[in-house]
Amino acid sequence: MLIVISSVKGAPGVTTLAVGLAALWPEPDAVLVEADPAGGDLAARFGHSPEPGLTGLAAQAHTGTLASLAPFTQRLAVGADVVLAPAGETVAASTFTLATRGLQALRRLAEQQPVLVDVGRLEQSSPAAGLLGVADHVLVLADGELAAQTQVEARLGWVRSVVTGRLWLVRTGAGGYPGREIARDLGVPVLWELPDSQLGAGALAGRLRAPAWRRLRLARAVRGVALTLTTAQPASILAAEPVGSIMSTDPAVRAHYAPPVAAVPPVIQAAAHQPRAQQRMEPRPAEQQSGPVQRPEPVQVRP
Repeated sequence: MLIVISSVKGAPGVTTLAVGLAALWPEPDAVLVEADPAGGDLAARFGHSPEPGLTGLAAQAHTGTLASLAPFTQRLAVGADVVLAPAGETVAASTFTLATRGLQALRRLAEQQPVLVDVGRLEQSSPAAGLLGVADHVLVLADGELAAQTQVEARLGWVRSVVTGRLWLVRTGAGGYPGREIARDLGVPVLWELPDSQLGAGALAGRLRAPAWRRLRLARAVRGVALTLTTAQPASILAAEPVGSIMSTDPAVRAHYAPPVAAVPPVIQAAAHQPRAQQRMEPRPAEQQSGPVQRPEPVQVRP
């Protein structure tokens, strides 16, 4: 499975989500490729060398000899296996090579193991734009504010024209419009709504040491995203699916993350299953207990 993770202007959190998905993916051997054309951050954040990493991966992709991601992968402290990228705009050349000459090889590797690609900001001129056309899932992060959703809407035209897999929105932060309204207005399903968590985000960004970060709300939400992606139907056989803020097809995931539904009183449940004619003809409870209701005689007015 190949998953591309991106964001729009003013919507941070792509790398945090990508690292969390790589660390919490329910299947083994998930690998994150840091392919942001603006440069990588994870090597500096977690105290690693950027090599081996994206530069060597792109070199093998250029020669057509790319057969495995393992020689270019490093394990971060949070348990994520990552192909690291160096800082600076020189990464754009490696990203472009991977998104052109390396597409077929990356696609073959994604059939053997989950591959997540962090491409940073979603731009039509991005060197990583070619990856959108071969991905099984494309995730776009944005907060719920009107400005961010306007940025998403402005990109939907060209994004829909190149994406052949599933296109999802991931809402971040607590403010702005709820996920269901965003999905309805933009016509794109909202995969999940990620909560704010300074501790969880700090652990996934390498800023904080939090041994129990996997039990935090953010980690549970990221795990829900991963479970949803593993159970979602591919675009090739996708049937019409309702849009909403919780798109998981796994009942256990829905029960855990979806808001509780108020119980319906038994009387209302029973009435809902009765035919309308029967509901109109049956006497009300007050009439059954006290007998027929005495109604006044009509008053006749003499001329």
